[in-house]
Amino acid sequence: MGLRKEIVLLALVCLLSGCGKTGNGEKGRNSQQPPEAPGSFAVNTEEAWQEIEPGSIYTGEISVCMPEASGEVVIEEGGVTVDASHTDDGYIMVKCEGAQARLKVQVILEEETYSYDLNKEGEYEVFPLQMGNGLYEIKVFENVEGTTYSQLFFTQIPVDMPDTDRVFVFPSQYVWYTNEKKAVRLSYDLCAELTGDKEKMERIYDYLVNLLSYDTEKAETVEKGYIPDLEEILAAKKGICFDYSALYAAMLRAQNIPVRLVIGNVQPENIYHAWNQVYIDGKWIWKDPTFGPDSGYTETDYTQEREY
Repeated sequence: MGLRKEIVLLALVCLLSGCGKTGNGEKGRNSQQPPEAPGSFAVNTEEAWQEIEPGSIYTGEISVCMPEASGEVVIEEGGVTVDASHTDDGYIMVKCEGAQARLKVQVILEEETYSYDLNKEGEYEVFPLQMGNGLYEIKVFENVEGTTYSQLFFTQIPVDMPDTDRVFVFPSQYVWYTNEKKAVRLSYDLCAELTGDKEKMERIYDYLVNLLSYDTEKAETVEKGYIPDLEEILAAKKGICFDYSALYAAMLRAQNIPVRLVIGNVQPENIYHAWNQVYIDGKWIWKDPTFGPDSGYTETDYTQEREY
């Protein structure tokens, strides 16, 4: 039996057992079931592959693009603060103080809406402006009861980014990291002697394909609102597709390479899934570290719903 047929059969088995989920077409709600996949079909792509302890090779300076709430443009209302000082870099920062119930943030441009959870600790979180230039609406809601929310905050922010791809080199809620994180140090280890973005893309991809295994138990029990913790993923050396794609995005963004975390469906099984697109030499390259290079799927099998 060919590899593609084996994958299709396994995917169907996993779908029937509840491992793979289909999308509901609702854009940007991180309170919905996280994307999953029916298993990793990766194979070792380097005969001499070996695991690297993060920080064991590269000893130089580490500097990644980090968001900043610099206070130059600040809007406040109802306990909510939005720092919009760096919209030209493609992000805003939002916090809410004094909230007791669950909070939601909506980032809206024209007919497109992305929804996120917001912490109640009064700490800034970073949200991308990945829909391009225009007049954004920012709304914050507090849960009243059940699925009912009350609006706490509303503002409009004009966004004019010189480079609309720059948003994808910064960490944000779904792809969060800082200079000292193991994912960043490992990225620098793997790319220590490389100079080309394409080489870095392939080196990190090959490493993650070999390092990580698919966590079927997690896929069956993951809760709504789940956001990948990159430190935990590296420690466990396993995860669901959301974890694979968030880790891959973080490690390449640490190299100042624009990367999208993409969520959508894979055909013909209609698997609800997460993968990546990497900006190399002026075009976006499709990469799926969960399924690996020998899965039999092609880019035309993927239908995108949203990106982060």
